[in-house]
Amino acid sequence: FSTRHCESCQCSTSGQVMCMFNDCWQPACADPVQEKDYCCPTCPNGYTCKAPDGHIVKAGETYHLNSYTSCQCATQIGASFKAICTQQNPSIP
Repeated sequence: FSTRHCESCQCSTSGQVMCMFNDCWQPACADPVQEKDYCCPTCPNGYTCKAPDGHIVKAGETYHLNSYTSCQCATQIGASFKAICTQQNPSIP
């Protein structure tokens, strides 16, 4: 039985009630959402990373931070969820 959302309880053989909250994994994205009917945050946008300016970058996409810097979200799972940015030096004529 349950007394609160995301909590499960059971009665022990001695008549005591033992309750536990659902444990959640860290969501695999930079923009997790806590939806009303779910106990744990979800990633409705899929695997995402955050660029230095806060822009959310989806896995496999390229985001242009400025004229010389592009950022990508690597598809491997990691805990930092930071986009990897590379800067190209402008060519001088």
